[in-house]
Amino acid sequence: MKTVALTEEAVDALLAGVKYAKRANHRVLLALVGDSDGSLIMASAEALNLFFTVREPRREGVLYVYHAFYEDGCARKEAFEKAEKLVENVAYVPYHESEKVLGRTFDAAVIDLINNLEPNDIGRLMGVVEGGGLYIIIMPSFERLQKIITRFQSTLLTPQYGPDKLRRYFERRFVNKLLEHKGVMVYDVDNKKVIKHFELPKKIRVYKKKELEIPQERKFPEEIYKMAITEDQVKVLKILEKFYEKPEPGTKRVLVLTADRGRGKSSVVGLGIAALAHRLRRAKGRCRVLVTAPSEGNVQELFKFARRGLESLGHKVEVEERQDMTVGLRAKGVDIVYLKPLEAVSRRADIVAVDEAASLQVPMLFALLRRHDRVVYSTTVHGYEGAGRGFSVRFLRRLRQLKNVEVIEYEMSEPIRYAEGDPVEEWTFDTLLLDAEPAQIEEEDVRCVKSGEVEYWIPDLEEFFLSDEKSLREFFGIYIMAHYRNNPNDLGMMMDAPHHRPRALRLKTGKIVVSIELAEEGPLDEELARQCSKGAWIMGNIIPDRVIKHYKLVDFGNLKGLRIVRIATHPDLWGMGLGSRALREVEREAASQGYDWVGAGFGVTLELLNFWVKNGYVPIHLSPERNPVSGEYSALVVKPLNERAAEFVKTIAVEFKRRLLSSLAEPYHDLSPKVVRTLLKSTPGSPVKPSLTVYQVGRLVSYAWGDMTLENCMDCMLELAKVYFMGNHSFLSEEQELLLITKVLQAKSWRVTCNQLDMPPPRAMELLRAAARAMCAHLLGIASEEEGAKYLYLHLETAKASETSPASA
Repeated sequence: MKTVALTEEAVDALLAGVKYAKRANHRVLLALVGDSDGSLIMASAEALNLFFTVREPRREGVLYVYHAFYEDGCARKEAFEKAEKLVENVAYVPYHESEKVLGRTFDAAVIDLINNLEPNDIGRLMGVVEGGGLYIIIMPSFERLQKIITRFQSTLLTPQYGPDKLRRYFERRFVNKLLEHKGVMVYDVDNKKVIKHFELPKKIRVYKKKELEIPQERKFPEEIYKMAITEDQVKVLKILEKFYEKPEPGTKRVLVLTADRGRGKSSVVGLGIAALAHRLRRAKGRCRVLVTAPSEGNVQELFKFARRGLESLGHKVEVEERQDMTVGLRAKGVDIVYLKPLEAVSRRADIVAVDEAASLQVPMLFALLRRHDRVVYSTTVHGYEGAGRGFSVRFLRRLRQLKNVEVIEYEMSEPIRYAEGDPVEEWTFDTLLLDAEPAQIEEEDVRCVKSGEVEYWIPDLEEFFLSDEKSLREFFGIYIMAHYRNNPNDLGMMMDAPHHRPRALRLKTGKIVVSIELAEEGPLDEELARQCSKGAWIMGNIIPDRVIKHYKLVDFGNLKGLRIVRIATHPDLWGMGLGSRALREVEREAASQGYDWVGAGFGVTLELLNFWVKNGYVPIHLSPERNPVSGEYSALVVKPLNERAAEFVKTIAVEFKRRLLSSLAEPYHDLSPKVVRTLLKSTPGSPVKPSLTVYQVGRLVSYAWGDMTLENCMDCMLELAKVYFMGNHSFLSEEQELLLITKVLQAKSWRVTCNQLDMPPPRAMELLRAAARAMCAHLLGIASEEEGAKYLYLHLETAKASETSPASA
């Protein structure tokens, strides 16, 4: 066929690549670069026409992704619509709706990267084309790419750092990886020149699909097994049959299913849920399945195949949708519903399926298990939402130690849309570091840590991001392993954001063992700080923003600090003091460069809070709502580096403590009592005297030494509890302090209090009464019932006199 935008050399190369892809069941990638929109669109249309002369349409045709918020993006889309194409089946999807195509399968895709090169978009879209398919990306010339400001880059700017400070290392990495990888062809449409060929293998292994064997002995209907595509999926269905039988009382059954992206994990869980619901409904008349994940978008594939499974078994299915996302399936006697993790922990169901489980914090995963006895956890190891092997480190290790929990583990490896060794998958994983792993730790490395042979490393940015691939992979691999949630944008931000900087602890063997990402915050000019105090959002300045908004300390904006965005230690070296050592090094560097403070923000768990507090960081803020995904409140902590900052931090922390003490009944009624205690004990106090009337003291004495119940003097105990913690007193035991927090400050029932503190009611009641006596002695000077009687005799006379005096009348 005749082409205008593509040269004969380009046509021959493209046809060879498409034929290779068809035989090997792989995908290939054509990158069209240039600054002429007309040439880019014409070349993409011609490339698609060539593709469909070799391979007939089999799936949903072509996906075209564009930026609807840019006029030129819409103009290119309209030009592509008008271009002559052999296939008319084109799905036009704007980027802000691209999550909806996850789970769909296309023959080819055209991805417009002119207006924005966002790592998350690449990670999300590089799995939707099937084997034998073609990806076409259209992008600016390499020279122009280094000059424009993309939509993603604009989100990385702060008032202190303008567009001229953007680093653009991610864009350079993106281009380098296009030029390095096999299976990728780069064509310059402006100069009509092939910059890079596909570099195809000389011998092509012809792909042959395996014949699947359906188990002869099975509990699930044959219709369900026939919908499996790979042997892995058949094996997972067989495992899920075990979840039909309810575990013995006091025991639980768990499946932990892991896979790289594109292995059919979510779809097979959907099929398995459909089969289980079908059988359980027949056995007991009704079946309820809870599905949870970080967002509705994570579970669309699961719901899609659950629906197919139910319909294949003769069920008439009603679909519940929210903003075009499926959130529930209902059939006669069957309910399969999606709930946010925080909602799911308070509901009951026969079976719970947790998709993208590694994106949830470990406490949330265990909370779901405590509530239910049959749980399926599935998660991505390497991929757009991948957690690396960190899921095993953080969750599986602890799960295996639980008694009376049957843990079944299975890892899926065979791709469902294309054959193994797919070059586009390899390019995506490499470019976005989706398969990054930390260094292997050996005995010599452990000796280095124990002997203190560890250096604080400040990398040269250009070398680190563009040349030292080994160190970059080790650095990012630790984040993937140790942190609960990563996405490709984290890499893009670290590489491009002008106020972000990487730091590390490195052994003398050269291996990175602690990864640190810092962000500079402040100073803010006076006008900006005043706008912030009135509610304006200041990009990239999280700690100054919260301090000025909540405490109205506009002058805090004059200070300059470093926020620790992320800090993570190699999991094989946890508990060896490396995290604390890293903090000391960061503080030393910050102080030497004139910074006023170092701070951090994180989802509060007792373990994390203790880490920051023991290193001298002071809590100054707590979000009023739990994160609906992690189920945690977000905290900010700060460590001052000079006297001026210390004055600010003390003032802020005292106000934070005062607010927290009055907010524990609402909104923090569900905050862990041990977390509350740590927050209160780690903030500076402001000694105050109890504000109690003589009549309140009378009731308090009757409770402390008599038969009056706590409920009759809760007002008195609430006042004493606030005075106790506000004054940083320490004459009560830890158990008594926890009782004060749970029963008095959070106003929980005796049943909830005793359950949370694992304490029998008689002991809890006696400990709290003893605490009342101790507080009377230390805070009121009343050490016995007799002293209480004297106090009341003296003060009641005074009170009566004042009430009957002319002034009071």
